[in-house]
Amino acid sequence: MARSRPSPPVPRPYGAAPEVALPAPYAGAGPAGRVALRALVVAIDDTDPGLAVWRSTLDRVGAAYDVLRTRTDPLAAQTLVRPDGAGRYNAILLTSADQLYPSGDGYASGLDADEWAVLWAYERDWSVRQAVLYAAPGGGPDDYCLEPRGEGGVGETPLYAQLTTAGAGVFDYLAAAVRVPITNAYVYRAGLRSGCASQPVLRAGQDVLGVLGTAMDGRERLALTFSSDQHQLSADLLGYGLFRWASRGLFLGEMRHHLNVDVDDWFNGSVRYQIPGAPPTSPTVRLTGHDAYNAYQRQAALRARYPLAGGLTLNLAFNGGGADLAAGRTCYPSGGEAQLTSTSRCLAGQFRWINHTLAHPELNDTDYATTRDQIAGNLTVAATLGLRTDATILKTPEYSGLGVYSESGGSDVLPPVDHGLAASNPALIQAATELGVRVLHGNMSFPSQVPPVFNGGIPHPLAPGILVVPDWPTNIAYHVTNPAEETSFYNSYYGPGGLFPYWPRDLSYQEVISAEIDVAFAHVASGSIYTHTFHIANLKDYGEGRTLVTDYLDSLLARYTSYYRVPLINSDCSRIAEYARLRNSHAATLAAGADAVLDRSTGRVTVTSPVAGQLIVSGAQTTGATSYGSDISAVLTLAPGTPVTFAPRERR
Repeated sequence: MARSRPSPPVPRPYGAAPEVALPAPYAGAGPAGRVALRALVVAIDDTDPGLAVWRSTLDRVGAAYDVLRTRTDPLAAQTLVRPDGAGRYNAILLTSADQLYPSGDGYASGLDADEWAVLWAYERDWSVRQAVLYAAPGGGPDDYCLEPRGEGGVGETPLYAQLTTAGAGVFDYLAAAVRVPITNAYVYRAGLRSGCASQPVLRAGQDVLGVLGTAMDGRERLALTFSSDQHQLSADLLGYGLFRWASRGLFLGEMRHHLNVDVDDWFNGSVRYQIPGAPPTSPTVRLTGHDAYNAYQRQAALRARYPLAGGLTLNLAFNGGGADLAAGRTCYPSGGEAQLTSTSRCLAGQFRWINHTLAHPELNDTDYATTRDQIAGNLTVAATLGLRTDATILKTPEYSGLGVYSESGGSDVLPPVDHGLAASNPALIQAATELGVRVLHGNMSFPSQVPPVFNGGIPHPLAPGILVVPDWPTNIAYHVTNPAEETSFYNSYYGPGGLFPYWPRDLSYQEVISAEIDVAFAHVASGSIYTHTFHIANLKDYGEGRTLVTDYLDSLLARYTSYYRVPLINSDCSRIAEYARLRNSHAATLAAGADAVLDRSTGRVTVTSPVAGQLIVSGAQTTGATSYGSDISAVLTLAPGTPVTFAPRERR
């Protein structure tokens, strides 16, 4: 729940707030000055909910930033200007426009008049923009040309806001008709004072909820008028745009959106969920030639229906021990179980294939010979059937062998215990290393497998040459084939009488899918590159070609399209791992002290690092730069102490 803000005690007329005399211009500043590609987050203290929003936004991007806590940290000229005369920051990001906190019987600002003057003079002299998460109309000390029209709290029922023409320019990655949901927030509804150099970027009806403008001294400012926290969709949708505008699109890191999907256990069988009290069904599930062909058709239909996901391709984690090695290459649209292998070979190029071991054994305590045979044997099947498989990628059955197992034995006995990656099966790590495996799939449900770097991976402690890259699990259970089974299973866990009660009543199938899409969409909106995992039972045709997997994807893609206009990137496992390594290197290089400085007199950015590494830089016009929507970014490879320069492309 977002913290409510106090209303300003006395509305201030336009022009009255900036009463403090600003310092004389900084030496070396101005259009020809030098400024670092780094953001300054200005927050009240660590409990300030806006700090979590900015941290979440910047960490996802991989940006360089510092935090000034105004209740305790002094702000002076040397805070903002480096000893070499360069400005430290090319973006100023405020959690709130006034930095108010409770003090005595009222409220005090974390910055005094002199500190506000220092900050504004820096923004003025270095032409650095300021973005604010939360500003009150008529409040101080700065003025945003806003006049109050009303205020109040918003609960779970959303208040929807729309982009104006100016807002569509700032947030151009969002859909033109996007409706930004504002929930659990305190909202100031505002109008614009006449005669101001400001324009609305976000409206709810006729009320302004976001404003872009220029102060009388020339400073550029962008502000929202409602509270937020890092768990709200509005923060996901708008946070990046606020930062990108403030930095003029020139920063370390990048933001892109991904959707990757695995379906595990291809060629294998599965137990089938039995609905309590319902007539029993077949206890096992196997895919058919029809199911394989239907998956291909549904995949093509999703691509056509949602052009932003035009590259959507399912990743099939297969167990070749269940395949027919003598099968042909004919597609059987109505085929049975016996035609699965032939249809899979016919459609081999329509999907991606992942080594999931030959027979799907748990690898928590298998010996070296068995483990090696399971990995190598499945690759032999892939070669025989013509299933193009990257031998450097391994997804172990149920993510076994990586230190998560039940104290009582098998991983199917709850609850499993996360003993850490150092407790992985040594035989697995030895066999995988010898067979050239460089990437192991992990699971974001297990704390030891959650990387410390957003979108990064974890070098395995027993074999640093192997990177553990986690997947996102879903609550579409591994053994359900249709809506009735999924709904029964879900409610048995999360309904009021379930093992982990969460909802006040049992949900319908559509409500279950909607709840799961809430989770998945948060991953996609955050920029996570990790894959979402399903199983073969979820890809059974339960009627008219529909499957649980494609129901889920249809709903997820519909939601994405309603919010975004930039494409969804669909990557194979090799690309995901490559990007995870890049994000690891980016974070390590940044932490080691990599520095990027824009020299406005030469129109060049110079990047240096004390260590070898790679940095992702947005706004870099250089060899290898790639575009995404209206953004561009490039990867720079750095040698210790050796400068790299490039021409920037700053956004207006």
